[in-house]
Amino acid sequence: MLRKVRTENGMVQGLVGKDPRITVFRGVPYAKPPVGELRWKAPQPSECWEGIRKCYEYGDMPMMRIHPGTDDGFYKKELHPVSAEFGMSEDCLYLNIFSPAETTEDKLPVFCYIHGGGLQDGYNYEVEFDGERVARRGVIVVMIGYRLGLFGFLAHPEITAETPEGMPISNFGMQDQSFALHWVARNIRNFGGDPQRIVICGQSAGAGSVQTQLCSPYNKGLIAGAICQSAVTFDFGDRGSVLGRTMTLEDAEKFGVDFFHSVGIKDLEEARSMDAGELMQKLNDVSPKGAMFGLSFGTCIDGFFVTEPVVSAYYNDRLPDVPMIVGLCMDETQGMFAGSPMRKKDIEEIAERYGDRREEFLRLANVKTDEDAAKLAMGEAFNQFLSGSRGFCELRSSMGKRVYYYIFDHDIPGDDAGSFHGSDLWFMFDSLGNSWRPFEGKHYDLARQVCSYWTNFVKTGDPNGWDYNGNPLPEWKPYRKEEKNVMKFFDCATPEVLGECPLLDLRLEYGKAHLTKEKYRK
Repeated sequence: MLRKVRTENGMVQGLVGKDPRITVFRGVPYAKPPVGELRWKAPQPSECWEGIRKCYEYGDMPMMRIHPGTDDGFYKKELHPVSAEFGMSEDCLYLNIFSPAETTEDKLPVFCYIHGGGLQDGYNYEVEFDGERVARRGVIVVMIGYRLGLFGFLAHPEITAETPEGMPISNFGMQDQSFALHWVARNIRNFGGDPQRIVICGQSAGAGSVQTQLCSPYNKGLIAGAICQSAVTFDFGDRGSVLGRTMTLEDAEKFGVDFFHSVGIKDLEEARSMDAGELMQKLNDVSPKGAMFGLSFGTCIDGFFVTEPVVSAYYNDRLPDVPMIVGLCMDETQGMFAGSPMRKKDIEEIAERYGDRREEFLRLANVKTDEDAAKLAMGEAFNQFLSGSRGFCELRSSMGKRVYYYIFDHDIPGDDAGSFHGSDLWFMFDSLGNSWRPFEGKHYDLARQVCSYWTNFVKTGDPNGWDYNGNPLPEWKPYRKEEKNVMKFFDCATPEVLGECPLLDLRLEYGKAHLTKEKYRK
């Protein structure tokens, strides 16, 4: 096996995995530590080293407002049972690489994973991420660490002023992810991988990151396929701005100025001189109490790395023509992630945007009471997860692109959380054995199927084929307007065809008419 590998920065040595056919390289640096004068600057190439770097330990987690594992939230028990033991610092730009390759000539496909957490939380070795279980199916797994929140996405006029002309502004976390992908493309051949077969995958904010990376001109020709879990970002344009959490640069700069003012920071120089922990405490002090991610810093349209909202890219067919998997967990569609509740008057206000099709919209919505509106908000036509994912599939398939749609709705044991946000990760990584939950045989059978669909897709751009045990998988057909295929993950993978949803179709027509414009592009 390839236990020692030469990278562009020097030799690295990995460990024999739990599965001896896998070599595990932890904490492989892909950029300089973004500390000191490099805080709030674009990632820089890693320093070279002499001798052999033993990549046996994980790098530090990125700076977060709350150290994972030290709170009492739902996800501490779920994802962070021992996270309090790991370091957290700005020095976080590391990869964890899991390779089953025997030689540098193996040319294995490469599965690059971007973790979620609202761009404010998370790290690339959470307990549900088991790269070995995926890698043993014949792919190289790369888990990407990147800057988060305040350190990854602060924008400020002083940052803009010091950025070299023609270079990306802010969006440091997104720049990190891209920098890592390019490092992988240059170096993965020596780990036994094929740089022409890089597939990226992410869940939640990781799925949003995948979409940003797909749409960025900095990654042109780099990505061979993409998987977006919970869920794809989409909009129909009939509820206002499509910018969503993607601010304009001007608004993001104002957000940064307001933050400095609120915590008593005079300027960028003072902010760079402060201890990272002190900055996190100041952020914590001004964050809305009870908010999941506190005061959140996110992606902005800087005109270089991010040129437009991803929704604008979708409607204008500026997304690369690569196969995609998109999907969601059913129970997340009904909880805190489902979006704002709607009332009857909200539906009536939306209807006004439809002009001479107003009555058609109201007839299809069929809302007579506030209770009807609330029910509509939870269904396929308006729920942000269900309508967004299906709307995206409708749009992409109408353009002749290949997209596979799934809904994860399995029985999750241990409590009444159901198929909660992130529950599919245990199955995608085939990592049920790492969980506290009392998973049984049917769960392990489904995990074998889900992980096999994902790795088949990484290998060929098509999830179909056989599972790890050599059993044929139920056929997963791509979504098409003529046949609205979806794979539903219950106790086993179950292919279905969705019925018509005329209100969703009408909303998509509105989006095509109003969002196929150049106005958002920088």
